Amino acid sequence: MNNSMVAHLWANEMKEFANGNNFYFEGERIYSYGSHFEVGRIVRNKRGEKAYLINDEHYSSSTCKHQCHVRSAIPTGSKVFSVGYNMSNTGNMAFVTSQLESIKDAIEKYKKARTVLPYQNVWGAFRNLMGYIEFFDMGTPQRLLKKSANEWLGTNHELSWKSDKIKREHVRELKRIFQILLDHQALKVLGTVNVIVDEVCGEGTWAKYTIRRQRWTEGCEKREVIALEKARKEEEPRNKTLEERIQMWKSGEISQLYYYWFEDDQPNVWLRIKNGKIETSKGIKVEQTEAERLWRLIKVFHNGGQFQHDLALDVTGHRWAFNRYENDMLTAGCHRIAYNEMESIAKQLGW
Repeated sequence: MNNSMVAHLWANEMKEFANGNNFYFEGERIYSYGSHFEVGRIVRNKRGEKAYLINDEHYSSSTCKHQCHVRSAIPTGSKVFSVGYNMSNTGNMAFVTSQLESIKDAIEKYKKARTVLPYQNVWGAFRNLMGYIEFFDMGTPQRLLKKSANEWLGTNHELSWKSDKIKREHVRELKRIFQILLDHQALKVLGTVNVIVDEVCGEGTWAKYTIRRQRWTEGCEKREVIALEKARKEEEPRNKTLEERIQMWKSGEISQLYYYWFEDDQPNVWLRIKNGKIETSKGIKVEQTEAERLWRLIKVFHNGGQFQHDLALDVTGHRWAFNRYENDMLTAGCHRIAYNEMESIAKQLGW
């Protein structure tokens, strides 16, 4: 059975059991790979109302697909609560604590953030929390606020083995944030968290965040303009003829010279003078003194003198061998340079 069908049978309670590809359900619980990862659970409260608890924690790419199947199979209009690993048939404080910790983390990101942060990370999570509390009849928020630190953290929380002082401080901060959210929950309709951020993180936090975000946005716009201009300049030479691109490279308008495939008897490299050095279109740079020495040797070859192997010393200290000189073209490794190209540089430098 395909996994999509497994999820639909579970969500609509059409069978007690179904098995797909590493994806199955037994009664109200549906699993990815095994009972160690419960993807979802169908629960009913004391009033007989039904809801779906979803574990949206990331585990693996294949489990993520299973989670998507579960989400998409749930009937429209159903009550759905994202609870992570805090599955419970009756509601538990572990989820309340976990959700408020997530909200706290989302709010504190405004201290350093430069980009736009979705307010749903705060108000969406708060709405999920309040719906959960109401569905399971866990009591009024004020009643929950009166519970002890041990009741909030339970026995499985990472702080459960810490001292009572550490646990109380942690829960006290969560309760403070919970109360702030309760006091300003009307703001969720407006989709703003500025008041919440300032009350949780300190006065002025939102203003500083707004300035950072504005600067970041302006910087992104500038970088985008620069990137587009760079792309335009890089693309422009590609639409020109080879001769036009060679001249653009020699004049410094473009940094690289893209060219076609050349036959072995054709030159494939051009030269320019840049920052006092002789540079080839393949990126090799030679000092003028070395270039002048090589030019004297090239003239000998040009005038009919016997070819002799030599080594050209570049600015990085590497030596490149002369392979041959035929038909007034020097071959040195992957470089094939025409005599008139070398002569042009020599004339510019008065050699």
